Amino acid sequence: MSLSLDPGLLRDLIEAKAAVARHGIVLIRSLENDLAPAIVSEAKDSLAESPRKLSQMNESELDKYMLRIRRRAAKEAEQLVDLYKRLLSRLGTENIIELQKDIEGIGQLFSWERMSRSVKEVNPILSERGFGPIELGDPGALSQEFSIELLEKWPVAFDRFSKLAKEASERLQREDVETDVAPPKKAKRAPKRR
Repeated sequence: MSLSLDPGLLRDLIEAKAAVARHGIVLIRSLENDLAPAIVSEAKDSLAESPRKLSQMNESELDKYMLRIRRRAAKEAEQLVDLYKRLLSRLGTENIIELQKDIEGIGQLFSWERMSRSVKEVNPILSERGFGPIELGDPGALSQEFSIELLEKWPVAFDRFSKLAKEASERLQREDVETDVAPPKKAKRAPKRR
């Protein structure tokens, strides 16, 4: 980050960035631990809703089938976590103008809408045996703590950081324009010694 920023704005920006990183890490940890089990739980509910189809599988088939579902759920959770880690790593950039360009995308991807799409790859596995599709209704499907973090804490921290980053970016861009427009100062010549 540029040292030419107002020290108060720079301090606030650093604090806001740290808060976003903290909340982002909490969300990532929750997804690592809770997303795949939540998907598997929904899949089990889907199977239980069709006892006749379920009874057509013997125990070995059911074990293999559930293993496929667990692996797919784990893979989807892992891919989402990797995406979020890459997004959070963007916060480490020192170029606030470049960072400001990434903020909107980060905000859109750190959303329940994006997270809940993780079930889409499990649904074809369910439908091939005639079971109904699943969905994760709300963040509470993972845990109440996750829901509070995603819906209450993350938006506040992210909004504050976004506003401060925008303000800092605008100031730096104005400063760059002023520096480019200012006429060069004439150098004073030292008097000649005789």
